[in-house]
Amino acid sequence: MIGEGGGMLVLEELEHAQARGAHIYAEIVGFGSNADGAHSTRPEQATMRRAMELALEDANLSPDAIGYVNGHGTATEQGDIAETLATSSLFGPRMPLSSQKSFLGHTLGACGALESWFSIEMLNSDRYMHTLNLVDIDPQCGELDYIVSEPRHMSNEYVMNNNFAFGGVNTSLIFRRWG
Repeated sequence: MIGEGGGMLVLEELEHAQARGAHIYAEIVGFGSNADGAHSTRPEQATMRRAMELALEDANLSPDAIGYVNGHGTATEQGDIAETLATSSLFGPRMPLSSQKSFLGHTLGACGALESWFSIEMLNSDRYMHTLNLVDIDPQCGELDYIVSEPRHMSNEYVMNNNFAFGGVNTSLIFRRWG
């Protein structure tokens, strides 16, 4: 389902934000992006995983440091299977994962900003939203700790937000709790 929305994140050098007394919500510590261009709508598991690895390398973190992954979660068979297999192959079955598109629909160009904001809000509130209406997990999907039915309370220092777009454009961001 297509959704509608918009969002904006203000990125600022730490020294500038501190000098003006800004409220700092989180720190972006890792960024990974790539594109495979293999197919417009059929994602590639290997390049999804590589985007996540690049973000971890940029942050100088191991997969064990990440406490939650906000998945792209388009609710498409090919997309969800590839994404969850890529995520599971990197993090293993312990990784809590949910997707906020279940609440909003796919906001297309806005989803990266909106879902980054959701990830930061969940990181700061220790309340991680579930994937709405996820009842039966496709057995072809990767083995992960899917957050279903209700929000989960947990405390994390780092979370990852993934966006895997049309045409094989993949982006992973890692946010660190501030303070």
